[in-house]
Amino acid sequence: MIRILHVDSERSWRGGQNQILLLMRRQRARGDDPLLASPPGAVLSERAEAEGFRVRPVAMRGTWDLASVVALARIMREARPDVVHWHAARAHAIGAMASLLDPGPARVLSRRVQFPVRRSLGSLLLYALPVDRIAAISSAVRGALVRSGVDAGKIEVVASGIDTAPEPDPAGRLTLRRSFGIDEGAVLAITVSALAAGKGHRDLLRATRAASARAPMLKLWIVGAGPLERELREESLTLGLEARVQFLGFRTDIQALLHAADFFCLATQSEGLGSSILEAMSAGLPVVATRVGGIPEIVEEGRTGILVPDSDPVTLAAAMEQMAVSAGLRETMGASSMRRAALFSADRTAEGTYRVYRAALSVRGRADGPGAG
Repeated sequence: MIRILHVDSERSWRGGQNQILLLMRRQRARGDDPLLASPPGAVLSERAEAEGFRVRPVAMRGTWDLASVVALARIMREARPDVVHWHAARAHAIGAMASLLDPGPARVLSRRVQFPVRRSLGSLLLYALPVDRIAAISSAVRGALVRSGVDAGKIEVVASGIDTAPEPDPAGRLTLRRSFGIDEGAVLAITVSALAAGKGHRDLLRATRAASARAPMLKLWIVGAGPLERELREESLTLGLEARVQFLGFRTDIQALLHAADFFCLATQSEGLGSSILEAMSAGLPVVATRVGGIPEIVEEGRTGILVPDSDPVTLAAAMEQMAVSAGLRETMGASSMRRAALFSADRTAEGTYRVYRAALSVRGRADGPGAG
């Protein structure tokens, strides 16, 4: 048995938090002992506690929150983890400083964004602090780190994973569509993403308007919440999309919504990998997405979906129109998507993470790391 202390600083629920919970479930199932340190009231904290995981509150109010550094170091001294696993930038900063006070555990960082490491003094100091191994969720993320000067020998690609989608319920699909006024002849696109800067929702709205002129059966569900929700709703009204676009807000029934849709869209301008795309593919949906970050590593162009340049609503509209008017294309790509998504299981992500842990423990003189034998 090994003890793992996960440190996450995010308060909202996004793809990264889902990945942490999926990983902790598998670690517990293997007989290991995962512990979570995260801000009080964070969605991940609440969900982890509801599943019986041990959770320790740490405020993590800022990147250089020294009180949280001391609090986390205290937790490390009390819990004596074999591995401390940092998730998100703020957790990395606070965790790295805490490890200076308690340098015992192996130190692992998950990197989920494709942005280069900033060249500010703070970022340079942060990446100068000790870290034994970095798990990058895609080759695109790994490349951005290497180009930023991070030691390539410390980085391993561990792709995000998902649970296999449940079998679709045709009656439930029809009922859910009807509950939102989606008629039988409509072709329903869905996007699942935080309503935040860089996610391309404005491009998606403009593309929907253009595509619907030639594909009048096209409808769109926008699933998610975030700081841009009011602006996006206003933009949708300005574009005259009130009868075509529905904002569903934050939802917990994502799988049911995916099964009710006909294809998936993501117009993001940056993406580490795209776990929401994987979930849609597992549900048998073809994909229209931007060719950024790690997305081309999961979406096979012309086989499981159509990839377009980012910030290009004209090309995006053409791809949406193509998907909307061709039921045969959706069926063929959807079947391929399901097979492709099976390669990105949460079990495989857990195995990759254990490889990273073993390498980190080896650096610390613990060659008999987790999962050995």
